[in-house]
Amino acid sequence: MRTRTLLPFAAASLVLLTSAGAVAQTAPATKPTKATKPVPKAEPKPEPKPEPEPTPEPATTEPAATEESATAKQSAVEPPPETWDIKDVEENPNKTYLFVGLRYRGNVVPKFMLNAFVDEGKTIYSNSIGVQLDIRKNGFSLIPGIQYTEYGTGDLLFKQKGTNDFVGNYTLVNSGLKAIYVTADLLWSTPINKNFAFEYGAGFGLGVMFGDLVNNWVAVDPNGEIGSDSGRRFTRCQSVGPVGSGCNKVDHQNSAEDKVGNYVEKSWAGGGSVPNVFPWIAFPQIGVRFKPIKNFVGRANLGFSLTGFWFGFSAEYGLEQKPKP
Repeated sequence: MRTRTLLPFAAASLVLLTSAGAVAQTAPATKPTKATKPVPKAEPKPEPKPEPEPTPEPATTEPAATEESATAKQSAVEPPPETWDIKDVEENPNKTYLFVGLRYRGNVVPKFMLNAFVDEGKTIYSNSIGVQLDIRKNGFSLIPGIQYTEYGTGDLLFKQKGTNDFVGNYTLVNSGLKAIYVTADLLWSTPINKNFAFEYGAGFGLGVMFGDLVNNWVAVDPNGEIGSDSGRRFTRCQSVGPVGSGCNKVDHQNSAEDKVGNYVEKSWAGGGSVPNVFPWIAFPQIGVRFKPIKNFVGRANLGFSLTGFWFGFSAEYGLEQKPKP
């Protein structure tokens, strides 16, 4: 009884549930009511960016250069290294070159020059050797030097200039004089070709004289060993002779001494006629300069000086050195 009462109720509940589900599936959706626009959610405030650190100033020291950059910089500042060719004899006009060497000079006093002051006599030849330093720049050479000169002669018969043939006007001279000169040559040059140059200039110096000058009177002797240009024969006076023999000071003008027995003339310092010093003046002076390699220079010169004509040769070693690598 109870079960029959519940069945209709359960059936009615099932129908209601079924109808409600169908209505829920078929009924159109209701339009939602207009809602207020939602407020956007506030975004969090971004954190401030950190301030950039200041750029550091460049260091005062230059960065280490690479090997290539250092080489390039050096080549831009320094001239290229000198090359060395022993046969390259060209000289830089802005550079000073030094040479040291030896020289020889022969001096000739011709008889005609002597005869300008005395009669008789003969040509005199003397020798000189020396050392020199050649200081050269831009084609000009200053050559200081020290020179030894031998003025030795044999017996020379002289007669007083313009006098008669009287024996008292003759004398016999034999020189053993020597000198040491300090000189300086000033030479300019004009190139002829690569190895040769023409030189011209002058020389100056001063010499100290020493040695003996024998001045001996002569007497007429047909068998004498001394002959004159006129053919007369003489012999030297060994002692004072009678007046008129030529061996007495009365026979000679202005003589305070008896010049017999190989009389040696006094120097200027002793009141005599032999100079203590003598100048060296050579003008003009010309020659040829020869330079086959860097370290050798040869010269051949000639000129005129107070003691006559001279010629000379010199050889010099150059002090220019090969550049170090």
